[in-house]
Amino acid sequence: MHYKWLLLDADNTIMDFSKASHKAFDQICQDFKLGNPADLYPIYQKHNLAAWNAFEKKEITADQLKVDRMAFFTKAIDRLDIDPSTLNQQYLHALMLNSELYEGVEDLLQELKHDYILSIVTNGLKEVQRPRVARLGLNQYFASIIVSDEIGIAKPDNRYFEYTFQTIHNPPIKSEILIVGDSLYSDIQGGKDFGISTCWISHGRANKTNIQPDYSISSFLKLPNILIT
Repeated sequence: MHYKWLLLDADNTIMDFSKASHKAFDQICQDFKLGNPADLYPIYQKHNLAAWNAFEKKEITADQLKVDRMAFFTKAIDRLDIDPSTLNQQYLHALMLNSELYEGVEDLLQELKHDYILSIVTNGLKEVQRPRVARLGLNQYFASIIVSDEIGIAKPDNRYFEYTFQTIHNPPIKSEILIVGDSLYSDIQGGKDFGISTCWISHGRANKTNIQPDYSISSFLKLPNILIT
């Protein structure tokens, strides 16, 4: 299949979100004297994932997500003296400053931009996504960047992909579009529901769901193996 447009997820697809998140969390633990990050991160992650799942299912808004995850976290560690909104703001700022691409990604983007239209499709938050894209010098590679928090719709909602179609002039037909991402639910199911090809970044994980991507690769750097078939 010859694709013309690649929709690329950001976190844990081209950017090492897990590494940046740990660094940002370490920073707020130090700033707010929360305790040992190694002990507290699993607690935060539990509530963070629950909030994101609720957001993607349209049960809460992005603004609620930002507060809820920290409110439940501070309650769980018995630190109700800390304002969840302030804690979230500090975390997001640290996350932006600590974000980085996986090794080799920028070289691959440089190659891909000559043969494909590239867009970032992310469910991330506006306080983080565009600032770090700019800080990392990525704007030069992408024809459009679609941030769910800016448009009020998140993957896997079909309306997110319909909006994405409006971001470039004369978009290719659906059979010429490939979405690449690490989330089976938001990226792969969303792409399948919209009728475009899907490529899952597994990072070595087993797929224990009924969601079947068209392609599976272990990392973004393996994408050329898919594109030349």
